[in-house]
Amino acid sequence: MSVHDTARRLQRKLKNSDEYQNYLELRKKVMAKEGSKKMLLDYQNLMMEMQSKRMSGEELSEDDKERLQNLQNFIEINNNVKKYLEAEYALSKTIQDIQKIIFSDIEVGISEAELKSEQEESDLEAETE
Repeated sequence: MSVHDTARRLQRKLKNSDEYQNYLELRKKVMAKEGSKKMLLDYQNLMMEMQSKRMSGEELSEDDKERLQNLQNFIEINNNVKKYLEAEYALSKTIQDIQKIIFSDIEVGISEAELKSEQEESDLEAETE
């Protein structure tokens, strides 16, 4: 069996998993209600905006923090959105765990230790010349 065939089998298993099925069911519920859908999209957009600010080194304003806190408070009240976000997190965690398993024993490229060792050897050679 090829690696690609194994990946397709894993994809089918994941697609049929309880985590994924629960995620799909909750997503459908949230997207069916306009208020829940808007709340989720606002939350995701705000999270992306804040992540972008952090990545560019920009500090989050008090207004940003307050907007996020208010939205999180509303999400706590809206059970469908809250459960959806929890299911999304659980699914993401499962995918991350699978990734860790797949790459745990695979070496690609040059490790940091090898690079450091090579640099130290180069430094020693430069000193003895």
